[in-house]
Amino acid sequence: MEIAAIHFIILMAMSGLTKGAGVLSDGPLNAAVGETVVFNPTLTSSETLIHVLWIFGDNIIIEYNTYGPNNTNPEYEGRIFISNGSLELRNVTSNDSGQYSVIITLIVRDGGKIAVGVTELDVNERISGASVTSETNLSIEGNSFNLSCDADGSMISREWKKDGVKLTPDDHLSLQENNRVLTFNSLSRKDTGVYLCNVTNPVSQEGAEYKMVVYYGPENVQIKGPSDIDLKTTLTLTCSAESVPASYTWMLNSTKIHNSAVYTKDNTEPSDSGIYICEVMNNVTGRTSSALHGLSVTGAPGLSGTEMLLILLMHLIIEVTHRVSRLIILSAVGAISGIVILCLVASSAGAGGGYYIYKKKINKNATPRP
Repeated sequence: MEIAAIHFIILMAMSGLTKGAGVLSDGPLNAAVGETVVFNPTLTSSETLIHVLWIFGDNIIIEYNTYGPNNTNPEYEGRIFISNGSLELRNVTSNDSGQYSVIITLIVRDGGKIAVGVTELDVNERISGASVTSETNLSIEGNSFNLSCDADGSMISREWKKDGVKLTPDDHLSLQENNRVLTFNSLSRKDTGVYLCNVTNPVSQEGAEYKMVVYYGPENVQIKGPSDIDLKTTLTLTCSAESVPASYTWMLNSTKIHNSAVYTKDNTEPSDSGIYICEVMNNVTGRTSSALHGLSVTGAPGLSGTEMLLILLMHLIIEVTHRVSRLIILSAVGAISGIVILCLVASSAGAGGGYYIYKKKINKNATPRP
């Protein structure tokens, strides 16, 4: 049968009908590459089929005659099977996507009847290899950052979630390239969490996760512990900071003494008095910050008011200029120690001189012995 004649029959038979109407169910049908698809016309038991013509686009797939020979397109040999008007198409490929038409000639009680149907088939590759990657592993607070969601397959759509909650674009983040790229305009520590990219198409779905840690700090370095303690007791000083990650270094009077957040000393001695510095380093952000703490051990020379004032002044300077190098901090501690020594020497000299003058005066006024 000529294609032009076939088209005429379809147009006449389907006047007033829309795509997917007629004896075929509303489309489109969806199938994965390699699957089998069955097109099932809707016929009643009182209708006797005598002739079926299946068409894909402008090409005849098969002409089936109940009482005569069948004509099959050579391109479909071994891939199709027809039964009572239904067409089974096996091992489909993406090239099988498109419009399918059927013209069925029937015998009914009152005579003959032509039934027509049209539907669509979408063949997609199954999704595989879904993954979420970053352009860099340095997810540092304040920096921009991208996550990319990739997968193999066709007709892909993507949806992003953080800790199970769907993400929507706002001033903080945006979705680009058909949701393939999730962009953070400026990372916040609150962005730490598990990100899921769910990739779907009409025939399959696959998800990929990315566990993100946002690095920040150090900030707000603090030392907790006593300022006065008795000899031969246990000293515990705790250093804390807002920082991910963080490494801790303790110094006493410019000498390094410990390498963790908690410093403990059993059986304290007079030499444990002085200025303690906790330095916090973040080896990802490259930032450093410090805090100071003064300690006086009872039974050892205590810190004078001048020393404590200098300690507070130095603490203020470090808080304002926390990016100053460790060398400058140590030099400042050394300078303070020098000032303290000079003050002690001057105080001792003054006291000794006064005692000497007082004694000489007494001796001058004393009555000579006989």
